[in-house]
Amino acid sequence: MAKIIRWGIWGTGAIAEQLASDFPLTKGATLHAVSSRTLTRAQAFAQRHGVPRAYEGLDVLLADPDVDVVYIATPNHCHADDSIACINAGKAVLCEKPFALNAAEAQRVIGAARQQHVFCMEAMWTRFIPAIVEARRMIEAGGIGKIRLLQGNFGVAMPPNLESRFLHHEQGGGALLDLGVYLISLAQHLLGPPLTVTGVATLTAAGADEQSAYELAWADGALGDFASSLRVRSSNEFVVAGDRGLLRLCDPFYRPQRLVILPVSTPHPMAPNAEPYTPTGLRAVAPSLRNSKLVQRLRSKFGPFLSLLQRGKVHSLPFAGNGYQFQVDEVTRCLQQQQLESAIMPLDDSLAVMQTLDKLRSQWPGSELL
Repeated sequence: MAKIIRWGIWGTGAIAEQLASDFPLTKGATLHAVSSRTLTRAQAFAQRHGVPRAYEGLDVLLADPDVDVVYIATPNHCHADDSIACINAGKAVLCEKPFALNAAEAQRVIGAARQQHVFCMEAMWTRFIPAIVEARRMIEAGGIGKIRLLQGNFGVAMPPNLESRFLHHEQGGGALLDLGVYLISLAQHLLGPPLTVTGVATLTAAGADEQSAYELAWADGALGDFASSLRVRSSNEFVVAGDRGLLRLCDPFYRPQRLVILPVSTPHPMAPNAEPYTPTGLRAVAPSLRNSKLVQRLRSKFGPFLSLLQRGKVHSLPFAGNGYQFQVDEVTRCLQQQQLESAIMPLDDSLAVMQTLDKLRSQWPGSELL
């Protein structure tokens, strides 16, 4: 029987709450301890999630001999130092994204993990969501042909509060590190590191990018077009266009439960020698009926769903909980099999993503790397 892997959580913010609530859905793992900057917060967290042990401070958590792996859920600017502290204590690490603030920090963490022979992984949970796993399988099987274009957006409307760490450069804030990292990590999961990257950003008074847009180009000619924002809610979808079809990861793309495949089976209406366009569905209805109040109400209610059905095949891959259980399962499996890295989220990938982020931020005047 495989060993039960005992987990500790460092940090008791919103993400830690969501991950802890998914532990009943995991396999071979148990949530053994939690630690926060204050004992009161740790105890309250432990009571909510049925965690046996609650501590104050990271050092106390690392001194617990029964903790096998630590999930780091602290603010971005703490990730590298917290990861190295865990590694030096011999504890395996699952570190929340972004893995570090820059490539130099990421390299320090990776160097420590490899030197100490301790497992370490970035908590890029998106790679383990069933719909993402299935999308990559379809793409690798040639389902949409050769990838030519990637497009994606990730935007949330944050209150314009400059006291928030999300909008402070020194605390690792900004749309790119908190949101855009999902887009770039997924793009590199599919195509590897890009050849060139270019981007623009709007910076806050505290130096973080409140919005950023960027283009990636790969050696084989594939292009990526992405944007992230802390000011507006965007479509939050990710589209992969190949020469034989299109794959769409529906909102929210970072933890989708549905994907749509649209094969290129007929010529585009504007293509040379295309058949004349024939209206279908609501478009084929007489204008007077099409514009009636009843049809307008039906279109408003069912239009998006009907559009999906007309445009491609919908694949539903629902899951229980928040979706964090899949990355916990991966770490647990790796530790049970005495692996030092995940093949799905290897350390070199985390470093390559951080190098891409560095290249982008180096192009933004006033956004010096920390």
